[in-house]
Amino acid sequence: MNYIVKTVFFGFLIIELILGGNIPYEQLVMVMIAIVLQLVKERYYDSIWLTIAMLLLTCAGVAMDFHFSIWFAIVFYDFMLKKGWGGPLATLICVVIFLAYAPQFYWLVAFISLSGMLAYQIRRKREEASHFTLTLDNERRLRYELEQAKAQLLHASKEIAGITEVKERNRIAREIHDSVGHNLAGIFIQLQAAQKIHAKDENKAMSIVKASIDGLANTIEVLRDTVHNIKPRESLGADYFQEIIKNYQFCPVDLQLSGDFNSVPSAHFELLSATIKEALTNTARYSQATKVEIKIDVNMNYTRLYVKDNGIGSVNIKEGLGLSGMKERTRNLGGSFSYHSLDGFMIVCVIPRQRGGEMLEGAYRG
Repeated sequence: MNYIVKTVFFGFLIIELILGGNIPYEQLVMVMIAIVLQLVKERYYDSIWLTIAMLLLTCAGVAMDFHFSIWFAIVFYDFMLKKGWGGPLATLICVVIFLAYAPQFYWLVAFISLSGMLAYQIRRKREEASHFTLTLDNERRLRYELEQAKAQLLHASKEIAGITEVKERNRIAREIHDSVGHNLAGIFIQLQAAQKIHAKDENKAMSIVKASIDGLANTIEVLRDTVHNIKPRESLGADYFQEIIKNYQFCPVDLQLSGDFNSVPSAHFELLSATIKEALTNTARYSQATKVEIKIDVNMNYTRLYVKDNGIGSVNIKEGLGLSGMKERTRNLGGSFSYHSLDGFMIVCVIPRQRGGEMLEGAYRG
């Protein structure tokens, strides 16, 4: 845009000089210097000092020929592109002084006004673009920091889970050692004593054996209580998903399970159950389906969930909190989450056993 504006003003001056007759050598040199100044300013070094030099050159040119006053519009344009009002004010003072000597050039006011308004609008657009770029950069930086914080939080949660597991193992080991271990050691010693005195005093030996049996019964009870406390209240296995399907009353559900569910991490169970519940809820609310098919495949590499109903489907799906939440939780575990509803509604969720990034995104195969 700067090239266009300045080319117009320079073209206007050259035409006026040509129409005025022969162009003196001094004026031609003046024009060449001004062109060089503008090229340096636009292409290499945009400095306020070059604009001031152009203002001085314009004043010198006006002293030779009043037609050089058109350059005031170029100077005013350059000053208005910068912040501050000192440059535009100095230019206007020079214009007022010039018009006092050459009032017939009143049309110069229109050119200066036009160039000033144009420069002001360009400066506003540039500031808006710069502000938008800065905002976008800040948003990217904050998003990057959020992803870093999320990764650190996930890493910390895994460490906390590992520490908790170690502490629980140590607690169980201490409890078994302090109760079951001591009891078994005592019973073992008693049985050894009974064996030694059996030939000499059978009645006393039998009494020791009976006491050992009673102690062993108590030890078994303690061991049973310990195991009961270790075992989670809710079973995490194939029965866990069958219980979810059993409580779903909207339409029949064909649940197909394959693999060893005892090896599936608890975090995967939590995600799979939440996804199945969300999918079944959406089916009941929106799909008008008469059947839902659910497949869960477990192997050493990944866990894969496939949910498909025979409902009405939809061309455009509005991703609400449910779908976006499932996608986010799946990706937090390093997996992929995809869905579509061209022929009923279908969800495919793949969770790697070892975190490995987003894999098989968009895998719609059943």
